[in-house]
Amino acid sequence: TGFRLVNGSTECAGRVELEVRGTWGSLCDTSWDMPDAQVLCHHLGCGFAASVPHRGYFGTGSSPLWRDMFHCSGTESHLGECPATALGTPTCSLGHAAAVNCSGGAEPLRLVDGESRCDGRLEVSLHGAWGRVLAQQWDASGANVVCRQLRCGTVQKAYTAPVPGPGSIPLVLSGLRCVGTEARLAQCNATLPSAAPPGRAEEAAVVCSGECA
Repeated sequence: TGFRLVNGSTECAGRVELEVRGTWGSLCDTSWDMPDAQVLCHHLGCGFAASVPHRGYFGTGSSPLWRDMFHCSGTESHLGECPATALGTPTCSLGHAAAVNCSGGAEPLRLVDGESRCDGRLEVSLHGAWGRVLAQQWDASGANVVCRQLRCGTVQKAYTAPVPGPGSIPLVLSGLRCVGTEARLAQCNATLPSAAPPGRAEEAAVVCSGECA
């Protein structure tokens, strides 16, 4: 089984197509949601799922319109690892094709409010705008990827920092889950928070060893 995005402005956005027994067709959006989209974006090397537009946003779809349902948690590395319900082609009309906008896979990073460019709170640029990263599931594995991508040596400390007060830039990522060997943060799994978390929140922060040659 193969997957691809078609009819978008980039290779990381578009209508979801699924290959079944050598035949490509659009995927029905009946149960398509952000966790499913996150897994697909990650698998395609397209970073994080930014949105899942409905109602034929990237075209009405092509026949056959597969009605398979994926039930992903968002942490899987491939849609094939998600529990699925294979319902075949009936009862899903054109105009209800699943779609996704992925972030793109090459998000700029920066560390701010530290003593150098190699330490501080983590910020990520998505679609040209900088945003903050919640510390949910933040650990040394994710911090190591950040240090590597920024060419800042190795991680010395992964820590959390209080979220700045009113007027700060928006939250863009939470729940980063890295193995630690990834070349860039976009290869890790993550979610895009729909709203600020209740109560006291902490942001991801790191101290790296220093700049690499």
